[in-house]
Amino acid sequence: MAAFRAGRSEAERTADLLAFAIATERGLAHTPDAVERARREADAALGDYSLRHLHNTVEQIRQEAVVTHLGRLRPPPGFPRLVAANLVALAAAGALAAWLYTRPDLRDAFAGLVGMN
Repeated sequence: MAAFRAGRSEAERTADLLAFAIATERGLAHTPDAVERARREADAALGDYSLRHLHNTVEQIRQEAVVTHLGRLRPPPGFPRLVAANLVALAAAGALAAWLYTRPDLRDAFAGLVGMN
């Protein structure tokens, strides 16, 4: 372990411990080249882990934001309300058509606008 900690600060302890574990797992000798290679692998593994952790945290925050936003929305209208709205729209269109039918001057003007003359 001394070869992995020599000349390193306390802030690099985690990377050094991981490098030691990598070297021990692979059966590498404690030569300066092997130590440096294990340190590079440990730094890469820690970097990958931190990016994965950051990505997962951001995804969790996004999901919580979506759930919070959806919780504030009112529920969509139900089937009976949609049917009633369509019936009201049909009644309004029918009333407009009946009113236009009783007014020949407006009917002719409207027919001229839409090109039915």
